[in-house]
Amino acid sequence: MRIQPFSEGSYGTNTYIVYEGHECILIDAPFPYEKPLSFLKENGLEPQAVLLTHGHFDHIFGLPAIRKAYPSVRIYLDAADMPFIVDNASRSRRMLSEMDPWSASAVSQCGEMPEDITAYGEECHGFRVLRTPGHTAGSICLYSEKEGILFSGDTLFMSGTGRTDLGGSPADMRTSLKTLMSLPDRTMVLPGHGPLTTIEKERKGNPFL
Repeated sequence: MRIQPFSEGSYGTNTYIVYEGHECILIDAPFPYEKPLSFLKENGLEPQAVLLTHGHFDHIFGLPAIRKAYPSVRIYLDAADMPFIVDNASRSRRMLSEMDPWSASAVSQCGEMPEDITAYGEECHGFRVLRTPGHTAGSICLYSEKEGILFSGDTLFMSGTGRTDLGGSPADMRTSLKTLMSLPDRTMVLPGHGPLTTIEKERKGNPFL
């Protein structure tokens, strides 16, 4: 497994291209998405799926560019966060509609993450979808026990955790963090913002845990 990270936009949102051979998956889709798209084309990579850790706008506004470049790519978002992209009253939906009505339509064409902890087979190289509400109701993490890697979205950062005052839940966040702290110490954590870390480092030194 190979992983190519990018940090994009004014919020420094991380996106990850995970690939083997010529197939890859994309984890989160910040705006702008030109650099990741250039990497895909330069390396002859074909995205099989886009997996969104949650529905906040800084993680989804690159989806229109991905859709234009790869119209058939599948996009997955947890059902609890679907309102971010389908509810006309949501901030994200309004912003997308103002940018480009086509963009709003393209982004809303998402499939729901499965209800059970599962994997997407070859598309996801054995990652499990861990439901970690707290930052949002539909926040997820992606975990590969084989590789010892966790894509933590905005649930866990180096020396920090995701905010819960943007429609989230402090109680849910505490439960989700306990779930993540049960993973092996060696697990490499690749967050939605900031540098990578490990479960061991965060268990010992994260002031929010």
